[in-house]
Amino acid sequence: MSEEDKEIEYEFREWTVNELRDFASANNISIPSGSKKNDIIEILEGVVSHPEFVDRTKENDLDEELKSGEKDEDEGEKGPLFRKDKTKKFWHQPPYSTLLNIDLAKDSDVAFYDLSQLVDKFFDKMLREDFIDYKISGIALKTSASLHHHKITSVIKQEEEIQKQEKIEEMRQRTRRKIPKTLSQPVKSKMKMTSKDELYDAMRAAIIETMQKKEKLKRRRLKRNKEKEQRKEEKSNASLPKELLKHISGREQSVEELHDSWFNKIKTKIKLENKDKTSFYNLIGIINEDEESVLGRKYEFIRMFLALMFLSTNNRIKLNQDDEFKDIEIFIE
Repeated sequence: MSEEDKEIEYEFREWTVNELRDFASANNISIPSGSKKNDIIEILEGVVSHPEFVDRTKENDLDEELKSGEKDEDEGEKGPLFRKDKTKKFWHQPPYSTLLNIDLAKDSDVAFYDLSQLVDKFFDKMLREDFIDYKISGIALKTSASLHHHKITSVIKQEEEIQKQEKIEEMRQRTRRKIPKTLSQPVKSKMKMTSKDELYDAMRAAIIETMQKKEKLKRRRLKRNKEKEQRKEEKSNASLPKELLKHISGREQSVEELHDSWFNKIKTKIKLENKDKTSFYNLIGIINEDEESVLGRKYEFIRMFLALMFLSTNNRIKLNQDDEFKDIEIFIE
């Protein structure tokens, strides 16, 4: 055991049980299981008091110091490009560190800040560095794009949720039952006592009103009957249009024109003979003079006979026959 180790005094009483066991394990000192703190301290004090005891924990500290010294010497020999800078870069510090870890950025509120300004500052600082780290720059750029997409999708989801809630609320308002308001009841007027004269006046007014209504109904009924009679009379006096009558007769002359023509012939015949009448046979003579064919004479004979019937019905001429198959006398009314 060296003189420096002898000078070291171990204050085991101030150590915890775990520290005591770690010390024993580092120095290959076996401690029985279930030993109490006082028992462990007695064992360690007995081992440490031995003149050949070497504290292994001190040797580990020396080895680390030597290794760190060697590393410093090696780094001093290396060039500035390969020399490791112990100071933290700006991208290891917030808020720029969030651009290198997308999960950390999503959990934080950086996604809802101005990402463009943060990215601009990041690359401004990167350009000011002695050596540009393209890998870190690419990671930051990709993370910012992912954060922007996450921000947009989050906003869209929030808007959809808001619209959904608005629709639900609108549906609730529309389907909600409304309690109807109470209807105001009209105030009944107080009943007044009427006198005998007022009662008679009311009865007289009611009787007069009833009679006036009956009179109006009677006038309407008479007017309606009169209009009906006029329509009947107009229908009885109505005649078909000339064009339609011509179409029915099959000739250029209508039925009415045919009647007028035979009436004029009868009238002319009477004037020429200076008599007050003519006969059916005389009219047949006119037909025989006008028509050459037998068929035409028969056709005109039928038309003349029908015309005489219509003229007699309309009281334009008067027909007289003494006996069957005798000549028919024709008078003008």
